[in-house]
Amino acid sequence: MKQLIMILIVGFITINSFSQSQCSIDDHYQDIFKVKLMKYGDNEFLMKTIATIDSNACYASLINDNKQYLDYILTHFFKSYDYDGIKAIKDTVLRQKEYIKALKSDSSFSSVMSSFSNKSSNSKDFVPDTVSMDELLNIAVKYFYVLKINEKGQYEAKICTGYNGIKETMKTRNPHVEAFCFSTIMNNYQGEKYNMNDEFVKGLRELYKISFGVDKDERLTRAQGAMYMFMRHNDILKELLLFEYENKKEILPFVLEVE
Repeated sequence: MKQLIMILIVGFITINSFSQSQCSIDDHYQDIFKVKLMKYGDNEFLMKTIATIDSNACYASLINDNKQYLDYILTHFFKSYDYDGIKAIKDTVLRQKEYIKALKSDSSFSSVMSSFSNKSSNSKDFVPDTVSMDELLNIAVKYFYVLKINEKGQYEAKICTGYNGIKETMKTRNPHVEAFCFSTIMNNYQGEKYNMNDEFVKGLRELYKISFGVDKDERLTRAQGAMYMFMRHNDILKELLLFEYENKKEILPFVLEVE
């Protein structure tokens, strides 16, 4: 009887591993990515969301445990689709189909998604990039963004997927490092152990101790750089990134080179 049980368990593991390795993530886009037509006042807009998929589905834990990560990729690396055309479709089923069709036809987005899933599917052809802590921090600090100086001369700052210093400072983009850094910061924005909001506020307070210039634009640029440097030397941010990397290194499509 014990031998039979062992055979059944081994058989289950073998079948499960086989099905996972044979699973293609783009075959499940319709379950993962949803689009809805929303209204705000008199305006209509498309809302793109990451759905919670069935726990027995292919890549379930990878998707359900990394929604913020995927939302970042969706926001920044899926661009080539007819927004107004999809928005104009009134039939919800047809609209969803056209949205998934656009996702699958976007070669850049599909490439990013494929590398995201290849680590989990144990693809023999997948070779992860190696990233240093300096490179990781160089991206992470750009999300602590001084947006503008208001009419009262005060700094307005935010951590946001839309407003950050990535595009204006990074000539070469690294989708997965960006998604990891942003999701890590946002998931710990007001965390009990790591509170990135508190660290951000500390940095803002430091800015007011230095005069960065009379010209408003020059002052803003210098303040942005000073904030980046403050967070670059922030031990809490570095500790958080290391902590989250250790938690997720089995699924992340890059390797962190720790000295």
